[in-house]
Amino acid sequence: MKKRLLSILLIALMLFSFTACNGGKETGKTEDSAGKPSDSAKTEDTGADKEKPADTGSDEEVTLSLMVTTRPTTESKDFYLDWLPELVKEKYPNINIEVEQLPTDQYKQTVRLKFASGEGPDFFTWWAGLQAKDLVEAGYVRDLSEFPQLGKFKKEIADSYAFDGKNYAIPLGTSFLTTWYNKDAFAKAGITQLPQNWQEFLDCCEKLKQSGITPITAGDKQSFVIQFGMYQIGASEIYAENPNFDSQLFTGETKFTDPSWVSTVQKFADLYQKGYVIEDSLGLSQEQSRQAFLDGKAAMIFDGSFGYDALAKQGAVEFEKGIFCVPSNDQGKKFVYNLTPSNGIFVNSDDKKQDAIDKVLEYWFTEGTPLFEKWTTTTSDISCYDGVEDSRELIKEYLDRYKNDQSIYNLNNAWPEGVSDMMCTIFQDVISGNSSAEDVCKGMDSKFEELTR
Repeated sequence: MKKRLLSILLIALMLFSFTACNGGKETGKTEDSAGKPSDSAKTEDTGADKEKPADTGSDEEVTLSLMVTTRPTTESKDFYLDWLPELVKEKYPNINIEVEQLPTDQYKQTVRLKFASGEGPDFFTWWAGLQAKDLVEAGYVRDLSEFPQLGKFKKEIADSYAFDGKNYAIPLGTSFLTTWYNKDAFAKAGITQLPQNWQEFLDCCEKLKQSGITPITAGDKQSFVIQFGMYQIGASEIYAENPNFDSQLFTGETKFTDPSWVSTVQKFADLYQKGYVIEDSLGLSQEQSRQAFLDGKAAMIFDGSFGYDALAKQGAVEFEKGIFCVPSNDQGKKFVYNLTPSNGIFVNSDDKKQDAIDKVLEYWFTEGTPLFEKWTTTTSDISCYDGVEDSRELIKEYLDRYKNDQSIYNLNNAWPEGVSDMMCTIFQDVISGNSSAEDVCKGMDSKFEELTR
């Protein structure tokens, strides 16, 4: 597996040089209150980690590279881009952290290409479940089973990063997919209560449309956002009847072409075909779509708890916001929602800088340290660290509302990497009218078989 993966990635590296990836790379610079660029967090790869001596437990300088997905724009200092490098430098003057951030649709490819070329980041954020399996099997990431603070995290979440009884990441928390909505727009359209089933959700969309309000905005130019609506619908449509659907994919008992998956994709497609989604969604990025919601141009957006900072702020129009999960269940049928591990911190298995990395991780995840306090008060994730409670009212209200309902992880956690990309790419063609729900499911089946044969 390792040789096959390495060969594939090296070929990809020759075809897609890093010049192409870095051409659209975020600089990681934030803006101060005057709107001027700040150099508080530099993400450009300067090669400093190659020139400086590795940390051997002495006070020699060492530079650690950290990779994260693009952070939401904010006027406040960002944990990864600002606080982490700053507070580590205060604690350990010899340790420098250089942060590189990339949009999700570039991030996965770039991280894998860096590892294939022997230039993988020293530590980085990544997803749970089978999405991490290829990195583990390739030997790129370190076994963190003996990390002292690992026992402070909820075991069921920490185990999401385990393979063959070994833990390969420190969990950063949990998250859920959800639908953010404009309470004022709902009231204007005469919607007095949240929908409890699929027909009621469609009725909400129709009432909004008839009131002259665009029901839903979506940034489908970046295909990964398609998952945010698709998985909310799939939670009830697929897993209410068969919670073992994903494990049965590997035994051949189920397929993506089964009626429950075709129905999931078709229900999502219906929202576009009925005119409930903003025009030209394929021309909007995630950030532009979020701004359209904040500016009152649409009443709903499919997103997640991870979008809290970006979506809780005020746009051109001030209105009260709420969140709920799309109920794809029929009336009287079981409802299921998404609650999943968010990302974890993975560490490069190269042992040259492990002493410095261990110092940073212990400082970060030890209760009571300045870095721990800053992490727990600025993170968008829902903490899974013992004794840390989420203070955000919308998050607490959401979790309390669905506490007695069944939950399912984000669906792609159980699939080999590549299946979700296939789903999103073909669904873009569904939006443009060039493919069908059946085409999406056939493509997912084909990719799954290719990756598991």
